[in-house]
Amino acid sequence: MNKQLFMNRRFSADLKNLSISAEMVRQCRAVLSMDKKTGQDIDLAVSEAVSNAIRHTGSPEDSSVVLRLISDGTRLIVEVEDSGPGFDFDQVQPPDLDIPQEGGYGLFLIRQVMDSASYERRQDCNVLTMEKQLAASLEASEEK
Repeated sequence: MNKQLFMNRRFSADLKNLSISAEMVRQCRAVLSMDKKTGQDIDLAVSEAVSNAIRHTGSPEDSSVVLRLISDGTRLIVEVEDSGPGFDFDQVQPPDLDIPQEGGYGLFLIRQVMDSASYERRQDCNVLTMEKQLAASLEASEEK
């Protein structure tokens, strides 16, 4: 039987609230019983997406971030929503890994570890949607 999951939380756009998203992912991993690698990939992607949303959305007093984790048991959909200025997702180039830089790796890492990532502007909000298949990871963990 596939376990289903729906988690939805709004919190102020403050870096101290990264612990909220980390706890949500921890609970998600426990409920869905995913393998270690898949869980680590999701941890990384959510951390990068939420920290980007917080950093680019504005002051914590008037801005918030929404994190949604949705699963039908075979895949996980992660949505990160913020009210910051929009950006051209498709024009964000991968960083030059031969030239060290501070920052600029978030979307690159997300695209590396998730099966898909897309961005859209909905009304006055940015919504980053990421997806990760769980079925193969569940089968692998059952074989161990």
